[in-house]
Amino acid sequence: MLVQNIVFFAIASLYVWIGARRVAGTLPFPGPRPPPTWFKVWLVVIWLVGLVLPVITLASEGLWSGNRAVTAAVGGYLLMFVAQVATEIFVWKRWRSPIWVIVPCLYLAWRLWQCWWGFTLDGVAQSSLAAYTFAALFVLWVINIGVHFTNIPLTMRWDHHAPGTVFKTLHHPVALAPGAHDPLE
Repeated sequence: MLVQNIVFFAIASLYVWIGARRVAGTLPFPGPRPPPTWFKVWLVVIWLVGLVLPVITLASEGLWSGNRAVTAAVGGYLLMFVAQVATEIFVWKRWRSPIWVIVPCLYLAWRLWQCWWGFTLDGVAQSSLAAYTFAALFVLWVINIGVHFTNIPLTMRWDHHAPGTVFKTLHHPVALAPGAHDPLE
């Protein structure tokens, strides 16, 4: 599982780097607007269920009880959780790039796979706490996918374009067809 996580991290980092290069030279991204109260509450739920519960499971069922399957599954999950948060902070704060919004898009799908993989391990099935943890994590991340995708317009501050902004129009359903877009000015 460690090799799979490293390969995923390398591929995800490559996608983020390519995306960041595509927007290089544009104005720095100011970051998300102050989130509404419901979103702050949701972030607390994410940290409690997505981080604290797995740490408790790792400590009690993996390390204390010596269950190697739980240690591998929950340890890999936590490693990638930290990798995601670190990548988001780096891309948002250091690069000041809007590409940070795609980081959860990449990692949330991987996280669902990690939950499924962890849930199916024999040693995890023997631990009710680990099984409940992976079930709770799976539900959490499915809900978070919806929250993230429906919140992208707010996150990207799409309402902050100048009133007279004109966007190129797509005139043809095949975007690569000649004359499909308004000409560049």
